[in-house]
Amino acid sequence: MVIPINLQDVYKKLAEDMNYLINSASENLKFDRTFRALVNGAAKDGKCTISYKNKTYTARCSTQVNLNDAVWVCAPCNDWNSLYIQMFEFK
Repeated sequence: MVIPINLQDVYKKLAEDMNYLINSASENLKFDRTFRALVNGAAKDGKCTISYKNKTYTARCSTQVNLNDAVWVCAPCNDWNSLYIQMFEFK
């Protein structure tokens, strides 16, 4: 007896597995990550809090930023404990 194979399901599973492998591997690679975030805490002592993907992080900032400013943030060498704000966008 031959079992019919749904190629669409096979390709979907293959794509999911490849996506998982690539994401898992890229989390440990040492390259800079740059992303947009929103400021949700004012700058104090050269640091402010930002919101990215529903999580809150602390980032160094050398310029004055305001609440809800959109900023570009860098995670140097994929180190999320060393975040810094590269620049912010005017609304």
